[in-house]
This record gives sequence, C-alpha cells and structure tokens, in this order.
Amino acid sequence: MKKFFKVKAIQRIAAIIAFVAVIGFSFVTCGDGGGGGNKWTAVTDSTFGTYDIFAIAYGNGKFVAGGSGKMATSTDGATWTAVTDSTVSSKFIWAIAYGNGKFVAGDWSGKMATSTDGETWTAVTQSDFPNNIYAIAYGNGKFVTDGKSGKMMTSTDGVTWTAGYSDNTFGSSYINAIAYGNGKFVAGGQNGKMATSTDGATWTAVTDSTFGTSSISAIAYGNGKFVAGSGGKMAVSTDGTTWTAVADSTFGTSNIYAIAYGNGKFVAGGGSYDSSTYSYTGNKMATSTDGATWTAVKDSTFGTSAIRAIAYGNGKFVAGGTNGKMAYLSDN
Repeated sequence: MKKFFKVKAIQRIAAIIAFVAVIGFSFVTCGDGGGGGNKWTAVTDSTFGTYDIFAIAYGNGKFVAGGSGKMATSTDGATWTAVTDSTVSSKFIWAIAYGNGKFVAGDWSGKMATSTDGETWTAVTQSDFPNNIYAIAYGNGKFVTDGKSGKMMTSTDGVTWTAGYSDNTFGSSYINAIAYGNGKFVAGGQNGKMATSTDGATWTAVTDSTFGTSSISAIAYGNGKFVAGSGGKMAVSTDGTTWTAVADSTFGTSNIYAIAYGNGKFVAGGGSYDSSTYSYTGNKMATSTDGATWTAVKDSTFGTSAIRAIAYGNGKFVAGGTNGKMAYLSDN
C-alpha cells in the first residue's frame, strides 16, 4: 500500500513539473519580443556602421535603406550589401519610395536619384527641386515628393518632375510625410498641417488633423485606414479628411518617426531627441491591427538608438535607426 501511494505521489510531482515547464516555455517564446509575441531580431551588420538610417523602402523583391551618406540593399532584411554609389548627397538621404518599376531617393539638399534594382543609381539632373526632401510616395501612377517651405513636385517616372506647389495649403511649413491609399495622397508637416490630393498636384487642406500645432512626422495607409503620428500623438482616418485622435499610442512624449503596414498590422517606431546635446536618448515601438488600439513592443533590439524608418515586404517588417541599428520581424 505504501509503495502504491509513493508511486502516485511521484506521478503527481512529475505532472506538476511538466505543466510548469510547458507554461514556462510558452511564456518565453510568446512574450520576450513584447507586444503580442513580436520577436524582433537585430541585424548583425547593416553596413552603415554608426551612421544613422533615415529611410527604408521595399520593391522588386528587395529592401533599400538610406541614411547619413550611405545606402544598402537586402533581399531578406537580415543580410545587407552596401551600395557603392547612390549618386545623391554624402549627407542625409531622408526618403526612398518604390513605384512604376523603380526606386526613387531624395536627400536633404534636394538631390534625387533613381534605380531599378536599388544597386545602380542614376542621378536626376533636374535642378529645381526644393531643399530638404523629407518624403516620397507613389500612387495613382505618380511619385509625389515634398520639401522645405511647403514645396511639392510630381513625376510619372521619377526622372522628369513637375512643380505642384503653387498652392498646396502648407504655406511655408515643412512637409514631413506623405502616404497614398484609398485613391488619394495624404501629406502632413509642421504646425499640425495636413492636406489631401487625388493627383498630387491639387491639394485640399484638412480642417482638423487633431494634432494642434505639433509637427506630423509619419503617415501610413493600411486596412482601410490612414494612421498619422506627431510627437507621441496618433490619429486615424478612413478618408484622410476626418481624423480621430488615438487615446493612447503608448509612446508617451517620445516622437513617432515611422509607421508601416503589412500582414494585417501597423508598426510604429520612434524615440526621444535631446536638442541641447543633438542626440537621441531612447526608442519606442508599438503595433496595432486597427490603428486605434496600440500595444507597446518590449524589446525592439534598438537599445538607446531611435527608430527612424520602417518598411514591410517579403514577409517581414524591417526597421532602421540611429547609430546604424537595424532589426527585422518575420511573419512566421
């Protein structure tokens, strides 16, 4: 009889240990990336060294990243190859977009270049671009680019551009972000200004972006919605005209620099900037399926580096930021 109870006790203990092991295993695999199991993997070598990454785009089976005078390409978001000559400035490549079979990149001095493969680039010779090209978007058969003092230009091929900034409603305010979706472009910039356009040439001011005078720094479209970010604030819209403020972006007072959509969710990234030391002091990242309710990512692998760019393609989100940091998140 004693032997029977001893065996039963051992069986119970073994069952408890097995149950704890299973629970522990589930916790580790689903929770260490934060935000509903978002497990980000740091890129070993982005090829940027300690130079900042400001832009990432995906197209033609390839990611292209640009930043402080450097550019690189990758087919999987994990292994990167440096571009020998991007033909644009040796300073800051702020924007990259893909459309109509080619990549288009722009820099802080108003220079632009195009490429069909992301590796070999041809400089755009047109000389009347606005300074500080912060964003480029493609949609409805056109590229639209922005710049300093509210100036905009459009192009069907990325090579020949037409001025479209006689009255885009931004006045002298900088335009920091452009996105295309639901048949229209939406642009946002300084002083909470925002406008919409169906062709990139004629713009209509948004009456209330919900951002007040805060500068809008990121806009993305997906799942039937536009999502915009400014400082730690966010807002969503189905038509780009009427906006609803997000109750909690999870960013607090940190800046939101990038938003991307893919595989049924939005991913936003940013960080804090210390203007007295001209340095970034940290980063934040969050995900959302509807653009309204956000979940913070516990570990984006960026450490103290700010996240400045995010793109989706080939089953992965790829994020880049200051100090050459980069990471990716796979669908599976």
